[in-house]
Amino acid sequence: MNETINYDSLLILSVVAFFTPFLVSRLKRVNIPYQVGEIFIGILLGKSFLNIIKPDIWILFLSNLGLAYLMFLSGLAIDFDELKPKEGELLKDSKLFTSIKMFIVSIITAIILSFTLKFAGISEGYIFFALLFTAAAPGLLVPILKTKHIINSSYGQTLLVFGIITQLVSLIGVTFVASVAVNGITLKSFTFLIIFAVAIVVYFLSKIIFKVHDFSTIAFKNLHLSVRGAFVLVLVLVAVAEKVDSEIILGSFLAGMVFSLIVGKAKEEISHQLDVVGYGFLIPIFFIMVGVNVDLKAVVENPQSIAKIPLFILIFFLVKFIPSLLLKKKYGTRNSLAASMLLTAQLSLVIVGSQMALNLGYITAADYSAFVVTTVITCIFFPILFEKLITLNGDTNDTVEEDEKIIIREVLVSSQWYIGKALKDCKLPTGCRIFSMVRDDHEFMPNANTTLEENDLVILAGVKHDVNETLNMLSTCDLTLPEE
Repeated sequence: MNETINYDSLLILSVVAFFTPFLVSRLKRVNIPYQVGEIFIGILLGKSFLNIIKPDIWILFLSNLGLAYLMFLSGLAIDFDELKPKEGELLKDSKLFTSIKMFIVSIITAIILSFTLKFAGISEGYIFFALLFTAAAPGLLVPILKTKHIINSSYGQTLLVFGIITQLVSLIGVTFVASVAVNGITLKSFTFLIIFAVAIVVYFLSKIIFKVHDFSTIAFKNLHLSVRGAFVLVLVLVAVAEKVDSEIILGSFLAGMVFSLIVGKAKEEISHQLDVVGYGFLIPIFFIMVGVNVDLKAVVENPQSIAKIPLFILIFFLVKFIPSLLLKKKYGTRNSLAASMLLTAQLSLVIVGSQMALNLGYITAADYSAFVVTTVITCIFFPILFEKLITLNGDTNDTVEEDEKIIIREVLVSSQWYIGKALKDCKLPTGCRIFSMVRDDHEFMPNANTTLEENDLVILAGVKHDVNETLNMLSTCDLTLPEE
């Protein structure tokens, strides 16, 4: 078994995942997302240049699991309460309605522009490509919006919901069109609906289990059942997706939505634990491997494919730019343009879709290479343009007024920086207070001289942002020392 595992490549991936944030943070003149930096480093280390990472079955497994987990977190990031119109808010002004309007404009634009592909020598599959051009990349949206601290804002949720709608419709659409092209309109063309049925069944079963068992008791505090349950849910729906010959990202995305509905108001604390697993290891491997698998040499050797790349980029941009104009009135010109830049960035769905188009005979191998390079260009440069354009003033950062509300959370102490320190020396955020602690099943009121021990259960209360920052400080092994 050991002979089949390429530990050298896995070591390189781990080292690169660790050091990339430090390298990206030093590029002060060019403020790029960390995920883009991981893709770029992957290109340097992969097929295009050094070729020192040799993907084996285990690395491919980790990369696919990272993609599935990323889509799970994308589904988990949906705030269903935020999608409902607020009290006194008209339906036409809600984020969900705005996102649906944007999608309708986007799909119409994509259908019209897809016919321009005949100038690139593509003469069939226009509906397939219209769906592909409509696609967004929630897997890229979520980490970037989180980094900018606007994922819970009206602006961030609108972009996320739009991205999710386009992702779902595009994914289901291209799968259905491809199935019909191969099998005709038969029952096999609709097998992807089984995933939705299983997701619904899992949701109701989970609600029953949570009513019967109380997993919040102290006996379960060290078991991280929420993380275990998340992986069970992801793998159940991913396995079902594989069995019905659908894409695993559909199953994992639905798993995130179901988990979001199950945990309800506890999502904030649970999301923090899940982020540590994903963004700490699995997701960086996926982004690095996206870059590793890009073969720029094959594209450069084919002038025809190079000539098609600008057309593909232009279509992707226009399909997102025109619907983003609907945001101009509420968020301003810069932020609406910034939205179009971020939404233009593409990821795995376009690569998967272009592979399907190649298998269906819609495009040539050169066209496939052009789509892959287009995807890489959009996911590297358009997020950078988003960073340059976005402003964080006014309604763009109206994090649902909840940042000013008092929230209560609990956390298990696990950060090595704070274990053994007195509370007075921890320099916790001023907007957060520790009201109670549980140690060895004994609850007590701490004071300034109380020393934190590993696996102490700490009950916090305060302003949302400061409480979340304290959660992060106490529960992760962050190698960055707190500011004095």
